[in-house]
Amino acid sequence: MNNLLKHIKKYTVKSLFIISFLTINSCAEEEAIAPCVSQFYYEGTPFRQGDNLVITPKFESGEEIAGEFTSTEGLVILDKQTGQVDVGASVPGVYTVRKAMIGNPGCGNRITLGVIAILPPPAVFNLAESLSGWGLSGASFLDNTDKKEGESSIKTKVDGLVIMQHNLATPLNAKVGIAQGELHFWLYISDPDQLEPNASIGQIELTSSGEPDKEELTWVIIPSNFNLKAGWNQMKLKFKDAGVTGGNIDLNAIKFFRLYMFPKEGAQTLTVGIDDMKILAES
Repeated sequence: MNNLLKHIKKYTVKSLFIISFLTINSCAEEEAIAPCVSQFYYEGTPFRQGDNLVITPKFESGEEIAGEFTSTEGLVILDKQTGQVDVGASVPGVYTVRKAMIGNPGCGNRITLGVIAILPPPAVFNLAESLSGWGLSGASFLDNTDKKEGESSIKTKVDGLVIMQHNLATPLNAKVGIAQGELHFWLYISDPDQLEPNASIGQIELTSSGEPDKEELTWVIIPSNFNLKAGWNQMKLKFKDAGVTGGNIDLNAIKFFRLYMFPKEGAQTLTVGIDDMKILAES
């Protein structure tokens, strides 16, 4: 056992994660047992805490080869023989999972590594279940039939300037940074033809100051950029793409949201709605 040979091979797997395979042979070359190949990955990673998922790894080869799965503290492995992971019970983070085949007499000394990432749960800004805390232009109402989640959406019928703004009674901790954070919500537009498609017609704003134009992230509304259609539109706004007004936002204490839009001159009555407002880490 004079020779120590380490072979490191890298394979690219689904979701652009890299899994490394490490072979350690501590026997003389003529005595070496051929290492087993057991390449595994967690399809769909990254996952999100709170999704209540139980994930079992997929295999490119060697699923039948016995081994023990382990990882660092925070990742809950339910079954060390299969590598099954409880996403909902795990702490957000990026984990290396080891399948150790040391002690398997048919495999030589073999360790296979895989990666699984778990994102934090969404921070709920507002689920549009009440008009409390909202300031809306036009004739506002709760719509209990046309909604994207829960019991209702918030809508308003407007002639002229559209304003939808909300003050949080308790500041919201986004639990994400600028690089990964996104504001998600559903936006209802009854008739996008009442908006100039290629013009800058308004803004979406998120602040920690409790008012507009201070400690603010802002996104310009150009309808064609968001491909707005009649009905519900899913909006996904990356923090890193936003403009900054009046100083940096404190993502640990978000207090205020505003959307405003100017319809075309002479536009007819426009119905605008909002639902399911959350802040997520980019997946």
